[in-house]
Amino acid sequence: MELNDESILAGACEIDITPPVGTFLCGSLKPRQSIGIEDPLYVKAIVLQSMGRKLAYVIFDLVALERDIAEKGIMMASKQTGIPTENIVWAASHTHTGPYTTELLSDQDVVNRQWLETIPEKMAQCIICADRCKRPVSFSRTRSFHIGLGHNRRVLFKNGTAINTWLLGNAPIVQSIGSAGPIDPEIGIFSFDDKEGKPVAVMFHFTLHTNTNFGPKFSGDYPAVVSARIRERFGQQVITLFMPGACGDINSTGPRYRQVGDALAEKIIEALEKRKPSNLPLYLDSEKSEIKVERRDFTKDQTERILNSGWDTESQKVFFKELEIMRKQAKKEDITVIQAWCIGDTGFASLPGELFVEWGLKIKKESPFPYTYPVELGGDYLGYLITEQAWQQGGYESLIARSARPSPGAVEKMVDRAIEMLKHLYKKYNENRRIS
Repeated sequence: MELNDESILAGACEIDITPPVGTFLCGSLKPRQSIGIEDPLYVKAIVLQSMGRKLAYVIFDLVALERDIAEKGIMMASKQTGIPTENIVWAASHTHTGPYTTELLSDQDVVNRQWLETIPEKMAQCIICADRCKRPVSFSRTRSFHIGLGHNRRVLFKNGTAINTWLLGNAPIVQSIGSAGPIDPEIGIFSFDDKEGKPVAVMFHFTLHTNTNFGPKFSGDYPAVVSARIRERFGQQVITLFMPGACGDINSTGPRYRQVGDALAEKIIEALEKRKPSNLPLYLDSEKSEIKVERRDFTKDQTERILNSGWDTESQKVFFKELEIMRKQAKKEDITVIQAWCIGDTGFASLPGELFVEWGLKIKKESPFPYTYPVELGGDYLGYLITEQAWQQGGYESLIARSARPSPGAVEKMVDRAIEMLKHLYKKYNENRRIS
């Protein structure tokens, strides 16, 4: 493959970020102390270059990450690589068998601060490594579907309330009228192949909560299984990067993480077998926008909301405590960040929390790009990003907590900003196509 200004270059890297065994595991109401490693946790990066532009995508095997930590890594990486800071986008996989990165639903000292302080430098090292190992590649985009892996985890009842599927033992004594929302079964798949046709990196997007492993050992959950299966098929050189879809209200239908990963990998591998790589240059671009968003109204009495959420009495204490913490903070708004980015004619929108699938589908529908993939837990962490309908229905995600801060109106504002940015990027993409 001849190298010129219009070549596509790609490099990928992964660095182990697994904390010491004994570090607390997040993902449940009570901390669990880790007793081993089922899958190492990684930070992974891909750096792309085409048409004189560079773009980096980074994924952490973490439940979430706050903006200030990642920004340190972005600044270090940008200084070393020349990638503009706004062209470095990142997300957290949301594994529930990883370490705490913030207190979330615990009042214990659960964060391993010494470990957390290493994350910015490891993020920067990973991006720098990916940038240094760039090589000419061809690009292919394909997709698949898996209908049976996920369900909308909120069940609606005749009285207008919603209860999460794992809390149905405490559901109201009225008839259920079905799922409270849809799912998104599409799998977005992107491959970057070297001159010999071997994948250097594979990126995949799927809309399913990464909570299918609740064991006592560190695990990257089902994305780790997908990565292993892709390496088995295409070689040890390939690095697989997960892009979490809008799965704030989407859970597994029941299979545990290895079964979920195997099922997803089979679909991805089948699609990759039929990929049709292209050497045409790719337009790469990104926009980053700060936005001020209001929090949920913690001044009003929330007793009924907590009591009707389906949690048992002991668990309800956690949320009464969370409400008090939010009231003591007395913050009514947060300043966060939205990012929109594109790889050729595919658009992406990164939002800072656990985005409900309804919002993800709205972004896909209203984006002007032929294909668009919303990426949750990107750029920052504000907790659950719910709809107004979910707020009215109640349920776990509609409580007020450090893991559930933005009001439904604030989420709508963020989604609208993301769509607006995608439209602007698409305009620039089309203008560039006319010039070239």
